[in-house]
Amino acid sequence: MVIPQKNKMKTLILFAAIVSTAHTTGWLETGWREFKLETGDHSHSSPYVDFNPLDTRIQMRLTQLREVEDMGQFGVEYEFFEEEKRSSFVSSVNFDWHTKSGHKSGVFLHVAKDFSDCIEENPDMLVIPSWASIDLNSDYTVELNNGEVRGSFKKGCEVAEDGSDTWLSWKRSLEKIRKLAVKVTDTKFVAPGFSLEDYFTMEYRLVKACQVGTYLSDEVSVCLDCNADHYSEGGYANSCNPCPSGAMVPAGVGFNESNCTYWAPCPGGYYQDEAGRCEMCSAGHYSGGDDALFCHPCPCDSYAEPGARHCSVCPEGTVVRSGKGTAASDCTEIKIDDGGSGAVGFYSKVSVIQAFLVSAYCLL
Repeated sequence: MVIPQKNKMKTLILFAAIVSTAHTTGWLETGWREFKLETGDHSHSSPYVDFNPLDTRIQMRLTQLREVEDMGQFGVEYEFFEEEKRSSFVSSVNFDWHTKSGHKSGVFLHVAKDFSDCIEENPDMLVIPSWASIDLNSDYTVELNNGEVRGSFKKGCEVAEDGSDTWLSWKRSLEKIRKLAVKVTDTKFVAPGFSLEDYFTMEYRLVKACQVGTYLSDEVSVCLDCNADHYSEGGYANSCNPCPSGAMVPAGVGFNESNCTYWAPCPGGYYQDEAGRCEMCSAGHYSGGDDALFCHPCPCDSYAEPGARHCSVCPEGTVVRSGKGTAASDCTEIKIDDGGSGAVGFYSKVSVIQAFLVSAYCLL
């Protein structure tokens, strides 16, 4: 198998497993640490790391230095222990890659209690990924390329042909885990004349889950606030999502899309609905915008089209009930009958009667 490569400096983040530790302050401050790949070291392991599958992950990345073809086989094994002793081994997740055509790659679980293995059958999981994580507390277990590919051992590991249930054994073993070590198997299986250190550099770090409104920086092992007009549900997201076009939220505040615009003033002619979004006033109503929670009906003898900041006065000699005027055409004339004398005129010409009629009309 040939390692796919688009860039000569292709970064492969190989592993992220949830861990919890009380002694990782230095790691969280300093970020990535190099995992030295030494020529001739057949099974090179990292130091033991405090480990408990709760709210922290250990991440690893492998940066490809140059193109690799027919290098042979190498693997990364993530081993879980009860304490700093090989004899306390609990379980592991294993990647085994063959770069030589005609050989198969693999990824599998191993549970020490019953010596059972379970192989991941998804072919997309068998290619060296650009990014991968292992989540001990989820059913998908292995996630590649920012969630584009997910592999679960659950379905294929529930009951094997021999009656063993590797998946349940794996889940039960989690409560025992207190330590983790990473092992790289290289030169013993690598083709003659090849060494991993000539083709890759490896780094690892411990990171805590981020709070909502923040994201995990790839440059430093800390959580940073999302920029203004962006939101994040937190966790291990390495970027924030932009609000919909025109929507806003302060930096570090948004945790989902519904937060966008909840704080922003609405323009005139709009009001804020229950979700905090700006909605247009209906015809016959107006609003000054800002943080208005509803639109006001236009006063008597005035009208407004949808989205009005203020109402327009009806033409002289016309009236309309409050909130009913949607256009100038809704304003109607009121005529005054003189009681049968035949003299008819506009109410605007009779001030006393005008005031009475307008008041009565608005109360209807």
